[in-house]
Amino acid sequence: MVPTEIYIQAGAFSNVANAVRVSAALAQVGRATVAPKQVRNQVLYRVRFGPFSSVEEADRMLASIIQTGYPDARIVADQ
Repeated sequence: MVPTEIYIQAGAFSNVANAVRVSAALAQVGRATVAPKQVRNQVLYRVRFGPFSSVEEADRMLASIIQTGYPDARIVADQ
């Protein structure tokens, strides 16, 4: 299996507690990671799933996350 950089981002928050709360709320769907990312002069805490081995696999997970109540979740690809 070739590693990919395909992820689903459920949200990005300036407050780590909010990111942890969303990660816990999505635990029924799968294991999310909360990771800091410097964006301009601010640190955002991203709630992400993945990496996925294919776009199809990511699509299935995205549908589950949206059904759980996070319609703004999206597939992202790191470079």
